[in-house]
Amino acid sequence: MRKNNLHTIFFGTAAAMMLFAACRKDGESFLDKTDTGTINQEKTFADSALTMDFLNGIYRNLSYTYFIDNGLYGGGLWSFSDATDDSEIRWSGATAQTAQAYNSATFAGVAEFTRMRNDHWNMPYTCIRRANIFLANVDNGPLSAGRKALAKGEARFLRAYFYFHLLRTHGGIPLIGDRLYDLTDDFNQPRNSFEECVSYIVKEMEEVAAVLPEEQLGGEYGRPTRGAALAVKAKTLLLAASPLFNGGNLGETADQKKILGYESANAERWKAAADAFKAVMDLGTYELIEDNTTRPGNGFYTTFIQRKNKEHIFQIMQGANRTFENMCLPATRGGQTYSFPTQQLVDAFPMANGKAIDEAGSGYNANDPYQGRDPRFYFSILHNGATWLLASTNRRDPVWLYLFAPQDGLSTNSSSTRTGYLWRKMMDENAGGNFGVSPTRCLTPIRYGEILLGYAEALNEYGGPTADVYNAVEAIRRRAGLNPYQLPQGLTKESMRDAIRNERRVELAYEEGHRFFDLLRWKTFDQQVNGDMFGMRITKNGDLYDYERFAFEKRTFRSPQMYFMPIPQSEINKSQALVQNPGW
Repeated sequence: MRKNNLHTIFFGTAAAMMLFAACRKDGESFLDKTDTGTINQEKTFADSALTMDFLNGIYRNLSYTYFIDNGLYGGGLWSFSDATDDSEIRWSGATAQTAQAYNSATFAGVAEFTRMRNDHWNMPYTCIRRANIFLANVDNGPLSAGRKALAKGEARFLRAYFYFHLLRTHGGIPLIGDRLYDLTDDFNQPRNSFEECVSYIVKEMEEVAAVLPEEQLGGEYGRPTRGAALAVKAKTLLLAASPLFNGGNLGETADQKKILGYESANAERWKAAADAFKAVMDLGTYELIEDNTTRPGNGFYTTFIQRKNKEHIFQIMQGANRTFENMCLPATRGGQTYSFPTQQLVDAFPMANGKAIDEAGSGYNANDPYQGRDPRFYFSILHNGATWLLASTNRRDPVWLYLFAPQDGLSTNSSSTRTGYLWRKMMDENAGGNFGVSPTRCLTPIRYGEILLGYAEALNEYGGPTADVYNAVEAIRRRAGLNPYQLPQGLTKESMRDAIRNERRVELAYEEGHRFFDLLRWKTFDQQVNGDMFGMRITKNGDLYDYERFAFEKRTFRSPQMYFMPIPQSEINKSQALVQNPGW
């Protein structure tokens, strides 16, 4: 390998130039446009404002780790959510099976592969290098000692967070520590083991948790806190304890086995994850937003449309926008209908009495399937007849999604639903795609509801359904507005596992790629997303409707190939020490 060939894994041409193109969190260049040819590293870190703007430039790229449009920046919206059994992308010629291509283990064109490489390999390493540049230079600048300590904690948090994202998408990856590579360095570094990567992320988050504040106030809101660091530690340990990594190793060679998990299962990993989630809970900083007085489950709705509340643990900052409404609402509401929930997801929502739709005494009526459901259903899914603000009437009128309903109805047309449903979650009821309020919400990759469910899962896997497991799950169900919200007593470990996994599905649906990563770490992707995907065909007969479940697509999942993303082949070609993931 030629040492003068910039190695993309560590910085690459674009990453090396990031020093000259650092951005504010709002996306504007911090460099004086008259001085872009002369600004350099020394000048940047000699100025306190430029120093902090350099750090802020890393924050902007956090959005690439958020699996709704990889943070609303590049590629088809919800491409990886649409690879699960929860949803489908709108274009009939660009489904999750073809252009998005996750399930078929192929890529229809160069664009899709380029996006995967840039969003999930190059971008994290670009930001890791930027964090290292910051950490190597910030002590030489004019920031106060206190601000330097906090800024270094933030940079280390961001660096470890990008490693966490690389770990969950690729398995073990090269850890470069604080090193800044020069053109004459040997870039032929192997991937670290999965265990080494977990230990590194956990250690970094433990150390920065001791530095970061409990709460970021005023203009600092959105920067990481002690709770955010401890939450990422917990999420990392949950990943490590999960079946894909904890003795379920899919590696085909000795090198791959070391990279892709632990060869032997150890129940103590579940205990470590449970303890880590409990540490976040014990901070006493966070709580579920609960409001069943205004209407059942209103707190669940509220948490997503507020910029700041007690449930948010880590936020990716966004300005005022109607992004979700514009991308997901129907045409009659100024939306573009980018993605559609599946019937499988709809069926996962229980009834308002907490019973599954196929459970005795649930009250489910197949001829009136949207009555009496879990309140989270109504805050997550737009179904036929659900109401939404209409600009022309300035009132909430029904959205009609039955077969061939004007504008919004079920059709193979890309401008309408392909499953009989549309998304509603995280959208403000007072907004349309191009009218109404512009919410100032943030992307929230970690919130307290996830902490409770992670704790319940880890504790149940370690010791079965104890009272603490019940309490954590029932807190989620109570806030949801279920009545009664209690789970049946006497559940086995296996039946509690099923209950927790379903709660994760309906509580976290559509957020941050949770379903995608859950199916991977549970090692059930090939079971859940291998076969027919279903929608609901609704036919209008006078004032009545007929409901028919139908298959809109058949998917194929290839194991072990699709359990891990590939390292870009260009990187493999440059470094003989890099081991590719199985099947690629």
